Amino acid sequence: MRVNVSDPAYLPELVDDLLHGGCLPAVVGAATLQVIYPDAANAEEARTELGFFLRAWRQGHPGVELTFS
Repeated sequence: MRVNVSDPAYLPELVDDLLHGGCLPAVVGAATLQVIYPDAANAEEARTELGFFLRAWRQGHPGVELTFS
């Protein structure tokens, strides 16, 4: 899945947090990551788990907008 960050300055922190959360993020643009959640049984579960993670991360970073697809 692709994750876009409104402020690219937060990208390194998001990458570290995703790694600690068991995800495999790869930077594919100045403010974009491609993220794999290897423990998911299927794409739907990966999307759900990543959605939970990103909503929690955003609460700790109220000025940062995240979108994913």
